[in-house]
Amino acid sequence: MTDKTTPAARHRQKALSQKEVTNITAGPNQAYRMLQLKLREDKQALKSKQSIQAKIELKRDLVGHYDEWINATLSAGKGDQDNLLTTLMLWHIDIGNFGRALDIAEYAMKHDLKMPDAHQRTLATVVAEEIADTAKKLATSNEIDDEQIAQVLRASIITAHADMPDQVYAKLARQVGELTEASTPEFALEQYQIALKFDENSGVKGSIKRLEKQLKEKAVPESELVPGPVKEKAVPEEEKAVPEPNLSEQSDENNS
Repeated sequence: MTDKTTPAARHRQKALSQKEVTNITAGPNQAYRMLQLKLREDKQALKSKQSIQAKIELKRDLVGHYDEWINATLSAGKGDQDNLLTTLMLWHIDIGNFGRALDIAEYAMKHDLKMPDAHQRTLATVVAEEIADTAKKLATSNEIDDEQIAQVLRASIITAHADMPDQVYAKLARQVGELTEASTPEFALEQYQIALKFDENSGVKGSIKRLEKQLKEKAVPESELVPGPVKEKAVPEEEKAVPEPNLSEQSDENNS
């Protein structure tokens, strides 16, 4: 299912979004109500799918319809509570579009937006935990790329001072460690230690021991690892000066 909106319709939608987002505090407007109806229909379509992967693929097709509203809100919005926006943030996380999701998250956290009532977690908790879970799934299937890894790091930065359960801090820190271990083991070790600090059961103790050993071995000077050339034992000068015995003289003495 793809967005078949024509370029002309998209242009009109963009103009309406920019105009009406600016005036959203005046009350519900036509463009927003239309998007709410569209979101309700899209949610029903998602409920008809039993496969998680099928839901993700459908979300990938659906999110483009809301792009102009998101752009207008991020550029001209006044920070009003917007369940449409926070729902779309979560959808972008689900499809691995972390950059777009975090653009929304930064706006939402700046204006203290809440997640829809169906979600019991705070917005920052949702961002940290869902990005950690999605990144882990992508990494497990070798589908994560460098840009997504960079965005996972960004998520850890923008949620670093948010009020979240310790287990969520630990989960995101562990995921950052796993994603950066191959390229920057020192940084990864720091992340594992943060995860352990927040959650003793975060599952990073083995990784910490392994990385500490690896970094310790790396720090040992090469001269201590590779044996140098064997040096000959020095001979004192006085020993060098002792003349060798004259065997013929010793033989004459024995015969006398």
